[in-house]
Amino acid sequence: MQNKTIAIVGRPNVGKSRLFNALVKKRVAIVHDQPGVTRDANTVELAKGLTLVDTGGWGLGKIKGMEKEAVLAVAVEEQVNIAIEAAEKILMVVDGRMGATSLDEQIARKLRPYKDKVTLIINKIDQSDTKFDEGDFLRMGFTSWQVVSAEHDRGIEGLRNTLLKLAPKIEKTEKKKDGEDKGEEPAKEKRPMLTIVGRPNVGKSSLVNALLKQNKVIVSPISGTTRDPVAIDLDFEGKKGTVYKFKLVDTAGLRHRTKVGSSVEVFSQMRTRESIEKADVCILIVDALDGVTSQDKMLAGEIQKLGKTLVVAVNKWDLAAERFEGENKIEGFETLQDFEAECRNNIESTLFFTAGAPIIFISAQKQTNLEKLLKETAKLEAQQDEMFSTPEVNKLLSKLLWKNSPRNATGKFFKIYYATQTGKRPYYFRLFCNQQEGVNDSFRRYLARGFAEHFECGGVPFFFHFVSKPEPKWKEAKGEGKKTYSKSTDPKRNGVEKKKGHEARSR
Repeated sequence: MQNKTIAIVGRPNVGKSRLFNALVKKRVAIVHDQPGVTRDANTVELAKGLTLVDTGGWGLGKIKGMEKEAVLAVAVEEQVNIAIEAAEKILMVVDGRMGATSLDEQIARKLRPYKDKVTLIINKIDQSDTKFDEGDFLRMGFTSWQVVSAEHDRGIEGLRNTLLKLAPKIEKTEKKKDGEDKGEEPAKEKRPMLTIVGRPNVGKSSLVNALLKQNKVIVSPISGTTRDPVAIDLDFEGKKGTVYKFKLVDTAGLRHRTKVGSSVEVFSQMRTRESIEKADVCILIVDALDGVTSQDKMLAGEIQKLGKTLVVAVNKWDLAAERFEGENKIEGFETLQDFEAECRNNIESTLFFTAGAPIIFISAQKQTNLEKLLKETAKLEAQQDEMFSTPEVNKLLSKLLWKNSPRNATGKFFKIYYATQTGKRPYYFRLFCNQQEGVNDSFRRYLARGFAEHFECGGVPFFFHFVSKPEPKWKEAKGEGKKTYSKSTDPKRNGVEKKKGHEARSR
């Protein structure tokens, strides 16, 4: 079955993303009055084999006040051109209330070679009696056109039904085994979600493009180029034929809340956090020359708090290697190996709370160590479903407690009577102990690291729930060194009572 695509195109700020959200019936793309919010192409499956594509605004660099983003505009237009050529249907969106602009005319001229598959969408006509110059748009030369209001859902259902007719027909398959129904669709392949996160301009989009082996997302030196999280199917074939399959998500760079400059960035960062929550594994990208920053540490903490598996990718390693090939070595290091060891120590000590997350040194630009990164990611993804043996868990806890056992303020020793695994993705354990007072975050991290090292799954979070069991019924007699018992638990008394009962019965 051949997949078909529908591309939504138009100049900035005509309501393309709002139309996209209305057609898919959910808020996927960020909608804002500011032009140029959409940069990368958003895609959603509208029906089986039919994909809807929301593209960035064509002609962004020609808008007053946006001239500085000319470099970005070129990249956006390249993606729009690819979408136009690949599309089965093109929806050219215009602002009905504003009328046809010179930029609309330029886009129309660009689309005329494809006019048989173009439908003009006259948007922002909220009421049936809203006046607009119909002839102004018909002069563009497109015979197919429709009036809608994406914001008020006017005309959207009819447009959606028209588009759904383009979906390819699903061919019925012959049954292969007894009892298997004809025409049954194969189960949809479930792909683990791999979310790429990092602060702005560390190479997230470059890594996505390198893994996909094509320019699917925009790469630009301009910080904040990516606004919407972009989800794309990844089928990466390794050197020995192994195929790594993920749902790959490129996110906007997360910055500190106090440095978020606009409402667009607020929405963008909200979407990034939502993507982390849905992720199966997160790859945190760190700049090789900058090292781990406070922002990187905050991101790793966010991933840990949400219970997501973490892999750290140290990007731009090729730039670090180039420094040691010439005379301009990085100060304080003689060889690249020395610098790598220090980078590793710095990451491990700064991100001490991540329970030994694996660290992979990569170059997205040179496509170095990408298979190694995915291999480690796939390994941790598979391990998240493991249920560990209860005897092994308890044996490991005894070993860890023997090395480091906390005490409370009274100096009382901490004991764990029994432990069992209660959940996975992430791992949860319930520990029955004699007290909870001595358990702090430092001890929890100690246990998490011990478990991660023992089960060889560093980067997978471990959470522990401590449950205090009641005191034993007997207590040490103060000052006498003897045990005292309650009436119901005194063995001698119970023995005497049992004996008397036996004698009474024998008589």
